[in-house]
Amino acid sequence: MIQSYLEVLAYFKEDLIKALLDTLNMMTTAMVLSCVLGLILGIVVFSTRTGGVSENKSIYFILSGLINIFRSIPFILFIIAMIPINRLLIGTGFGVNASKIPLTIIGIATYARLVEQDLLDVNKEMYETAYALGASKFQYYNNFLLVEARSSLVLSFTSASISLLSYSTVMGIIGGGGLGYLAIAEGYHNFNYPLMWIIIMMMILIVQVLQTVGNMISRSIDKR
Repeated sequence: MIQSYLEVLAYFKEDLIKALLDTLNMMTTAMVLSCVLGLILGIVVFSTRTGGVSENKSIYFILSGLINIFRSIPFILFIIAMIPINRLLIGTGFGVNASKIPLTIIGIATYARLVEQDLLDVNKEMYETAYALGASKFQYYNNFLLVEARSSLVLSFTSASISLLSYSTVMGIIGGGGLGYLAIAEGYHNFNYPLMWIIIMMMILIVQVLQTVGNMISRSIDKR
């Protein structure tokens, strides 16, 4: 049995390497943009909610509604719906680069909501403390709120990244490739179950690495 897996691994070595690189390519772009834009969007949503530091019901309603919409659409349908927009933005609706757009959008929406929840978990008296010390709004966010929530924010980003890995498995619909597509196209459809299980183990390994790194960073910066 082990021999058969080794033979499959040797035969599909180049395909596995290419699929892994495609997955990492999509993931890296989506993770970076989701981290930056998702964090900003989450802070804005947190600030403009009822009772927030910069309460604005209209802005909160619009942004929170958009986040809910993007998160509620089944991802496979979202990918298909984004094909015309992909063409408009980068000139093609298919391929690895086109796959980055829907993956990034869902990553931003997912992480923004997690950021909002993490900030809501911070002690409500934090603002009064910052205000009493004469801190500006920027100082409140930078020196108080984000510092207090940074450990949770790292763990939330780790969870969002793992979700992006799961979402990347269906990118084959628009020719995005990746490990998930190879597992389905060459593994499941061609009844090559050893290949499918090899890819599953690779993805499990990636998840374990992401979670371990996230936990380590979270523990190292948790000064509460």
